[in-house]
Amino acid sequence: MISSSIRLKVLPDKVEEFEGLVAQLVRDIYANEPGAKFYEVRRVKDQPLTYVYFLCFEDQAAFDRYSNADYHTQMSPKAVACLDGDPVFEDLESFY
Repeated sequence: MISSSIRLKVLPDKVEEFEGLVAQLVRDIYANEPGAKFYEVRRVKDQPLTYVYFLCFEDQAAFDRYSNADYHTQMSPKAVACLDGDPVFEDLESFY
């Protein structure tokens, strides 16, 4: 399994745009990526500009398909333009 988390902050005037892009991304992933086991994005409670992604793919090939999918590569620059600073990426591993 390939698992990661991403924590990021969005510019105040870009929240609506960012949330629309992410909502469509999640729909696209679940419609097109059978290797996506889990892909969720949540807003941090009491920090309305901070979001955390949690994603899990069955293997590297599934993650690579998602990473290179047209819907992802077209959406990513638009979402990055909404960010306040750099995202923090963390690779995760199972302990059980």
